[in-house]
Amino acid sequence: MITLSISKFTLKLNGLATASRLITLLFILPIILGLVGTLLPAFDFLPALSHYQFSLKPWFSLFESPELWGSIKLTLLSGLLASFISFVIAFATISVFYESRWLISIRNTLAPILAIPHAAIAIGLVFILSPSGWIVRLLSPWLTDYERPPTWISVQDPYGLSLVLALVVKETPYLLFVILASLEQIKTCELIKVGTSMGYTRIAVWRKVILPILYPLIRLPLLVILAFSLTVVDLSLVIGPNTPSTFAVTLFHWFNDTDLDMRFTASAGAVLLMFIILLSALCWEALYQIFVLFDRRRWCNGKRTSLLTPIFHGAAFTYLVSMLLAVLSLIVLPIWAFTHRWRFPDILPTSWSFKKIEQLAPLLFELACVSLVIAFTSTLLALCISILMLEQKRTLPNSTRWFDRFIYLPIILPQVGFLFGIQVFLIWSNNSSSLLAVIGLHLLYVLPYVYLTLSGPYLAFNQSFYRQAVCLTKRPWHSFLQVKLAMLKPALFSAFALGIAVSFAQYLPTLTAGEGRINTLTTEAVALAASGERKKVGNMAMLQALFPLIIFMLAQWLPRVWTQYRLKLAKMITHK
Repeated sequence: MITLSISKFTLKLNGLATASRLITLLFILPIILGLVGTLLPAFDFLPALSHYQFSLKPWFSLFESPELWGSIKLTLLSGLLASFISFVIAFATISVFYESRWLISIRNTLAPILAIPHAAIAIGLVFILSPSGWIVRLLSPWLTDYERPPTWISVQDPYGLSLVLALVVKETPYLLFVILASLEQIKTCELIKVGTSMGYTRIAVWRKVILPILYPLIRLPLLVILAFSLTVVDLSLVIGPNTPSTFAVTLFHWFNDTDLDMRFTASAGAVLLMFIILLSALCWEALYQIFVLFDRRRWCNGKRTSLLTPIFHGAAFTYLVSMLLAVLSLIVLPIWAFTHRWRFPDILPTSWSFKKIEQLAPLLFELACVSLVIAFTSTLLALCISILMLEQKRTLPNSTRWFDRFIYLPIILPQVGFLFGIQVFLIWSNNSSSLLAVIGLHLLYVLPYVYLTLSGPYLAFNQSFYRQAVCLTKRPWHSFLQVKLAMLKPALFSAFALGIAVSFAQYLPTLTAGEGRINTLTTEAVALAASGERKKVGNMAMLQALFPLIIFMLAQWLPRVWTQYRLKLAKMITHK
């Protein structure tokens, strides 16, 4: 009977194979539409604008653009430099602090930093690093003799250094999270013990033994970070240079130009940006292979120490500085939100007021409600789809291979060009500027993160617990919900919190599907970032950072108390 009951449940799950194929098709279809909708206009074909013949005119127009090469140069400089620095800092931090109390503290700070949207971090950094920002205020006038803000350019500098700093602050915690998860797959502690017992220093063990084993495990996340750094728009709009801007921002302006012919040039630029990403990824991997080729001899040269030890310690200290900047950028947001008068060079405001937030209360409430509805809906859908696909993958591993292959594309392809192709389809089907379209595009970006976060714990779940529950209850679905999913609560809550954070951070998908008619806290914060209204921007960015942070904190707290309160509630109901 028990075997028959489990078999029936397995048959029901196998009956969901059709649903999993439909989900795969629905996930792949927007990607294909986005690529086709970008590729065809790049060759001057777009029937919606009465262009019916293929030509190379958009490419000629693209290469004749005076800002093209400056934008590409700036994009490559900022993207490659930020990715490399983030990797060095993350690896050095774990190498130095591994198996220490510091690493426990660093691990505890990862979730809050990962929860904060990129735009909120960038706005906070602008408030700190600008000539009238907090750092200059802390040093003035006792050290700098400044009674008025200096005239130097410390944010939106022409070399993109402030953009690189913002990318490093946001990407390094993600890389730390990835590396810590990957270290669980290798016998790190045993490798360190064996290496140190042979006289090698800890840094030498990390450098010669662990790095060659670790890098293949984190190759894909590194390439995702590289693609993001080369294509980010909202972060570049807030803190990046604008004369010229990065290539992604330049394409964003071309796509929104009132001259519709510029969209053909922008499409050609989007295709070029895809090639730049591919070429950058190939160069990154080629440089690593060259590094391994020349470094292989050093792995076996018998030297027990590493000359890079001071660099490793300096990089680890740099991470602490970057996290301090991240914390300060979050603290300064509510300060500006409740400031009434804050003159330079005062460290803190001389007077406080709730007047600004009271004036903005109706707008903030509306934006918060829209943001939460979109985030919760897209994340819940992503969570349900992930559970269905992972259950199907556990039953029939090869049945989800196409889904697994395409799941990475939305977070690797450049949003600025890929979403334009989807926008063409939305306009053609009369589905643009609708809340459903915005939720659909958010789902396209939330689903990969939720699926990848949940896949490891879900597939590693010990099925014997579920089988024993079925033996006792003879109710497969009840056991699935009350036992299996209940035991996976920490992973489910973490994936849900990450999905909320990803949804809150989406800027271009909201603009693309909403066409400016559906606004969220992120779109308003980025739009107002260059307005100079620091109090208004502070309110927007504060709420934008607050909601994901609260949900991440709840995701850490609820799994620990959920079962306890549920059992108490069930006991109370039974007694009544």
